[in-house]
Amino acid sequence: MAKKEKMHPFKVLGYLPGTNCKECGLATCLAFGVAIMDREKKVGDCPYLLTEKYKSSHDLLIEYFGQELNPEHEGLLINTDKCIGCGDCITVCDKAQVNVDYGLGTVSPRNVPPVFQIIDGRINVINWPSCKRCTDPPGICKVCEDRCAFDVIELVG
Repeated sequence: MAKKEKMHPFKVLGYLPGTNCKECGLATCLAFGVAIMDREKKVGDCPYLLTEKYKSSHDLLIEYFGQELNPEHEGLLINTDKCIGCGDCITVCDKAQVNVDYGLGTVSPRNVPPVFQIIDGRINVINWPSCKRCTDPPGICKVCEDRCAFDVIELVG
């Protein structure tokens, strides 16, 4: 099973009307596309995408980005319907938590509770503050998303 191709701002722009009408509250359609990707705006915030002319673009963008704003754990989206409970994301996350980059080397072990757990056959967040993305300054870790073969986990922003 191949992973879904990642969208980038200019690809998203290709599905938008390109009118730069500002009816979504942003100055350009490109800015709106980026806001969709960051889950700051919903696809339906563009009135043109709600018309019959742009129905196919609307449906495709909804498939990629959903309709939710402000995920429960900032920057983390989980589609539990796709999860098969394999635990690969947990394994790589646990390994990433053990090693903390410091300069050119690594310091380990890091005593941090796990971020994820499989509950009833599905991935669940049990300790979001343990995620490297919650550190100060935030880490740029995406190992869980990269490892998931089923597009269950998406990190945005």
